[in-house]
Amino acid sequence: MNPMVKKLLISFFLIALVQLSFVHVIDKSSSEQLDNAFTRSLTVFAIARSLNGLISVVQGTELYATPAGVGVNFAVGQIVDPMNDMLERFSWIMLMSSVSLGVQEILLHFAQTELLQILLGLSVLALLFMIWVPRLWHKKSFNLIFKSFVLISFLRFLVPLIVLINEGVYAYGLQEQYEKARLSLEVAQTQTDVIVQRLRENRQKQDSSWLDSLNVKQQVDDARIKMEILWTDLKVKFNNAINYMLSLISIFIVQSILLPLLSLWVFLKLFRKFMEMDIESL
Repeated sequence: MNPMVKKLLISFFLIALVQLSFVHVIDKSSSEQLDNAFTRSLTVFAIARSLNGLISVVQGTELYATPAGVGVNFAVGQIVDPMNDMLERFSWIMLMSSVSLGVQEILLHFAQTELLQILLGLSVLALLFMIWVPRLWHKKSFNLIFKSFVLISFLRFLVPLIVLINEGVYAYGLQEQYEKARLSLEVAQTQTDVIVQRLRENRQKQDSSWLDSLNVKQQVDDARIKMEILWTDLKVKFNNAINYMLSLISIFIVQSILLPLLSLWVFLKLFRKFMEMDIESL
């Protein structure tokens, strides 16, 4: 390639990079994507907290499943314990996801500081002078300045690029699965709420009619049948909710933890290669 053309191309690239740094196009887009990720995280966590509240109600069901001490007893633990365990793990994953997003947001704000932008502009200006003014050329100085430019560029654009890459993977590979799991979990939460309300209504009916009835055995049998039906339905809904939470856990682990770490590892590998290269010889 003609040396003059090569100089022009390098100069155009350097100037465009500085311009991109000051116009904040990538920053605005990455900030919006982070906000969307936070919204998804908070939405799902709110559903999980609602389920946790319903579990607290269900745990008291055993008390009114045995009215007047007559044996209508159900194993609450068989339904509640797996759901409690899953909610505990889900809450931990959501905490890690939120921490990861928070760290990315802090680093994103750091990347937008004026100090980095000024340092980037100065390093580019020094490179342009060395490229276009022959008497200023010095091999070791050029390598040092170029590597400083690479370091500042990584600090300036690394986090925004990682955020955009993660959101791109989410949009094209995880969004459909997330929406399906979220909507299904919302439906399961709503259905569970309906069942719990019916359980509470049955308790009120039993409390008001138990002593008024002469046929205690019939009341016990009716209560057992109703409670068994509701209990079975509740168990199915809890199991479905657990499956949906497993899907969401997988999505949040991939998007908030694995993808950022993988992207960071790749960029650090590239950065190390740049730092080891003899730029002037190229």
